[in-house]
This record gives sequence, structure tokens and C-alpha cells, in this order.
Amino acid sequence: MAQVNQAVLGMLKGQPQAVEFLEKAAQNPQGGYIFFGPDGVGKRTAAILFAAAVNPPSFSETIFALSHPDIVPLFPFKAEPASGREKWIEELGQEREKYALGQRSPDPNPSWVISIDRIRDLRGEMKYPPRILRHRTALLFDFDLIREEGANAFLKTLEEPQAQTVLLLTTSRPFALPATIRSRCKLVRFKALDEAVIREKLLNDGYPEEEVDVAVDVTFGSLKQAYLYLDDKESFISEEVLFYLEHPASSDLDLVRLIERLSYQVGLDKILSSFSLVFRWVMRARSGRRPSWKRLAKLVDRLSTRISRPALVHNILLTERMSGRVPLNPTPSLFLYQYLSSLRFD
Repeated sequence: MAQVNQAVLGMLKGQPQAVEFLEKAAQNPQGGYIFFGPDGVGKRTAAILFAAAVNPPSFSETIFALSHPDIVPLFPFKAEPASGREKWIEELGQEREKYALGQRSPDPNPSWVISIDRIRDLRGEMKYPPRILRHRTALLFDFDLIREEGANAFLKTLEEPQAQTVLLLTTSRPFALPATIRSRCKLVRFKALDEAVIREKLLNDGYPEEEVDVAVDVTFGSLKQAYLYLDDKESFISEEVLFYLEHPASSDLDLVRLIERLSYQVGLDKILSSFSLVFRWVMRARSGRRPSWKRLAKLVDRLSTRISRPALVHNILLTERMSGRVPLNPTPSLFLYQYLSSLRFD
């Protein structure tokens, strides 16, 4: 079994500490595990590989495809309708295919959740031993998007685990999960990927080297974000934000006009990620790093002489804090006024 574990889990690149932990855990998998870390660094891949590692190798391909009956994937999806269930099931199957090994993990619709009904279905399945595999495995992707009643129902499954079942949860926001769930699971941390890992993968995929250099610069260790940037550069970084940082507002009226443009043209996630990108590079510049993207490098050089370290730390923390408020659907203009008026450039 140890040799099989090492071969399968060795497919996970750039996460040596997680691989080492999972190779040991696969010898005697028990209960629940939470795979947590930044978005797009291999948590979903690791969960699928771990499900294969704890089972006979002859079933690996169907596990990778999430098509084996003893592998139960759950992910955020729209609520089941009162009628037209056949079409909903078909669409659910199409969405499941996006989570299979080798696919780019989708960004769930903001209105989708892991519903209590699907948790109840999972609980019913997990009461029984696996039909074929050595270990029945539930893969719960983006588990932080579960509703409170669903989390409470899932807790019962965690408290009464079957000996031959494994529960694997993935999340980029571990502290959004109830403490009762975190305390009953083993935590497996995933770090931002090394730039060399992302660069090698993108070059092997056939992307031009000059585009790869910029993608590595702007995505801070997330392969998923690198793909998003390469697929649609214009939607990844806000031109309005870059222009604002290059030509700061000189009056309240200029700030109001900027807010009006941003409110109607650019999503809040994109705005905040654009500010975060620039501020994080200003921090890097203090240790001698410079981005490959010339426009960004010029902007970073300018801001490095203008923003003090305390102000820079304030801006980074403010941006992270405000990013957590975006899912609450704030009023864009008021949200942006609060954010932009709170930034410091002293």
C-alpha cells in the first residue's frame, strides 16, 4: 500500500509537506480532513489523489473522473427545483465533471451553496460500508460555502464516522467553517506554489514565455489565477485602478468620479484584487524584487518612494478585510467610498 500511496500522491506538485502528511495518513485514513490554503494551489487535486491512494489502483481512473459509485463529490450548486428535477440532475452531472482531476476548478456561482438536502443525502450514504472500494470517500469542495443548517447536519456525520469512510473538505477560508467541524477534522495546510512550479506548468501547456513571466508576477503562487489571467487579461486587472494609482485623485470630486466609473464598470472583486496586486508588489520591492511587467514595475517604483511601511501594511490589511465583505453584497458606491477613502499614501 505504501508504494501505491507514494506513486499516486506524487502526482501532486509543489506541496511537499502536504504530500508527506498524506502519504502517512493514507496508511490508516480515519474520519475527516480539511485541506486549506490559498485558492488554486492544489487542494482539490490532492483530495482526489488521496481518495485514489487509499483504494486499489485498478479503480484510480474512475476515482479521478469522480464517476465511481463509492466516491461522493459535493460542491456548491443551485437549489433543487420543485419541478424539472431531471434537467437539474443533468446540469449537476455537467458541473461535477468540471471538478474531475485535470480540469480547472470552476468558480462557483455566488448564489450557489452546499445545501442541507445534499448533506442529508450524503449522511444516508455514509451510514453504509462501501459497495466496492476499500474506503468510501466524500469529497466536499469549497466547503466554506455551506449554509449553517447544512454544517450542523454534516457535524452528525463527522461525529459518527463509519470505519471505512473518509471525509475530505477543501476550503480557502478555514475559519469560515464552524469551530465544531474544524475541531473534529485533521487540518492539512497547502501553501502558495513556488513560482518555478507555476512557470513549468504554464510553459508545458504551450503559453509564450513572456506571457508566462507576467502571469507568474501577478498571481502570487496560484496556478488557477495564472490560468484566469492568461485566458482573459483585461478582466483580471482593472485598468481604472492602475490609472488611479498612476494619477491619484487630487480632490474629493475626482474621487467621486472614480467611484462612479468603478461602480458601474468593474466588479468589486476585480477592483480589490487589482489594488492588492499593486500593494503586495510594493512590499516585495522593499526586498529588491521587481515584476517583469514594465507598467507594473514603473508603478511599483513610484509608490515605493511614496508609501511608508506602516501605510503599506494598513492598505494590505484593509484590502484583505474589505475582500471578505464582498460576498455580503454591499452597495458598490458606498463600499468603494469607504475603501478608497481609508487607503493611506503617506
